[in-house]
Amino acid sequence: MASPSWTIDDLLSRPRLRPYLAASAGDAEQALRLYEWNSSISGAFYESLHYVEIGLRNAMDRRLADWSRRRQTNLPWYLDPQVRLTPSTRQKVAVARMSATRGRRVEVHGKVIAELSFGFWWSLLAAEYNRRLWQPCLHAAFEGPVRRGILHSELNELRLLRNRIAHHEPIHLQDLAGAYRRVLDVAGRISPLLRVRIESTTRVPTVLSGRPLPPS
Repeated sequence: MASPSWTIDDLLSRPRLRPYLAASAGDAEQALRLYEWNSSISGAFYESLHYVEIGLRNAMDRRLADWSRRRQTNLPWYLDPQVRLTPSTRQKVAVARMSATRGRRVEVHGKVIAELSFGFWWSLLAAEYNRRLWQPCLHAAFEGPVRRGILHSELNELRLLRNRIAHHEPIHLQDLAGAYRRVLDVAGRISPLLRVRIESTTRVPTVLSGRPLPPS
């Protein structure tokens, strides 16, 4: 039996290639080069964003855990009633706890924290938590004077970028140089050491410089 004759359109789909064709004046080869570059820059950003995500959750988790410990609640902070999480946030914690204890008898704090998404930590910096969490606790998770509203907005931009990358969506039309500056700025607010780590490991500037030129 003969093998099916696949084309690149069959494998990637014409709707998926459409944004790249539009940016390449309909040139199929140029569109495919742009598609491949989009994949490369997405991977480079993902490598750096993972440092931001892990650094963010660890910094916030430490402060929240210390805050609960000082009150001698003997509970993990995400079960501490004084933290006053919203119902939707408590539900996310419940799902994370279920995932973390699947196949285990004992709940491990670090496993629960690892199950909580970037969006979860971003949500704890929203205005509704300003008096409940930011002022008494979470402001201390960041370096120097940090405005909660600006930090929340900057993290939202990184969260949306991360989600587009995770779903293999186009990011080539975005201000990626600006996004990289945002990655470094937010990382530095979490810890100067985190920013240095990203700057010393990132592929983003190199991949950005290799973007395919648009058709003349």
